[in-house]
Amino acid sequence: MDRRTALKHLAIFGGGILLAPSCQFSKKSASIAMDNLNINRDQEKLLADITETFIPATDIPGAEDMKLHHFVLTMVDDCRGPSDQKAFQKGLGMMNDIADQKYGQSFSECSVEQKDQLLSSILDNKSSEAQPFLNMTRRYTIEGFLQSKYVLSEIEHYKLVPGHFDGCVAV
Repeated sequence: MDRRTALKHLAIFGGGILLAPSCQFSKKSASIAMDNLNINRDQEKLLADITETFIPATDIPGAEDMKLHHFVLTMVDDCRGPSDQKAFQKGLGMMNDIADQKYGQSFSECSVEQKDQLLSSILDNKSSEAQPFLNMTRRYTIEGFLQSKYVLSEIEHYKLVPGHFDGCVAV
């Protein structure tokens, strides 16, 4: 083997070693890439359950079917400051503990009525540390729903150019 080939192989091998730690193949990481939030799959599933509580599936698709929890995560990760991101992560981490204290089970195991009562009590309690998290989640869930392809094509009948122009009108 000549020296040039050996140096090329060494450079490729060294680059691979440098990049390997940044590649995460863990089953615990979230399903979407985020720069600032550190969310695992269990927390992502919990967030999906919370968004589904806000917009449940009926004759129209629910929040989980539309993957609105991905929209919420993206908006908080990209559009919120570090203090809001910390509050979001803290509130998300507290949700199962709050449900366990109130009902003796995790949020996902609660009935629909229990989930509704729990979220309403947190949103009404101004001193709750989970309230900023729920306010952000509720806001972005509703925003994502109203801007979804389903709503704009099936309910609102989206028009590319709003308004109507009729140039031939008798004066």
